[in-house]
Amino acid sequence: MSVQPPSDIVLDVARAADPARYQAAVSTLAQGAPATFADALGAAAAGRPGVPAMAQPSPDTVLTRFRTAATLAAPRPKGSPAQQFEAFVLQSFVDSMLPQGAAAVFGKGNAGAIWKSMLAEQLGAQLAKAGGIGIARMIDAAHPGSGEPAPGGRTPTA
Repeated sequence: MSVQPPSDIVLDVARAADPARYQAAVSTLAQGAPATFADALGAAAAGRPGVPAMAQPSPDTVLTRFRTAATLAAPRPKGSPAQQFEAFVLQSFVDSMLPQGAAAVFGKGNAGAIWKSMLAEQLGAQLAKAGGIGIARMIDAAHPGSGEPAPGGRTPTA
């Protein structure tokens, strides 16, 4: 079953509004419509104190932004593989240290678990970026140059 409100509901609301404002709106509409919605928005905002008028981007600008965002390369993970490993280890540590029954902090159910996981991931990444606990340094010391490809495109074999 669908809801079909009466077609004159807008007119009823307009008639119930302030009659002077209703007549002003009717006369403005009868004179002709503004060139764009941005012009109408600017004119409406100019008459009210405290409401700044915002310039609206053109449809071409919006489409260009969408196309640019769609063609951008996916962000690459930051840091060396050793630093990424340390971030993962720290994420596990942080996740185990966060409170378990804190639905008021993280939310309930699956959304709360995802939020908590994302928080632990970001904390681990930031801790590793700030120097971590030395795991990345130990890995880099044990395997020097493992983060960069070997010259000639070959990886060294043992």
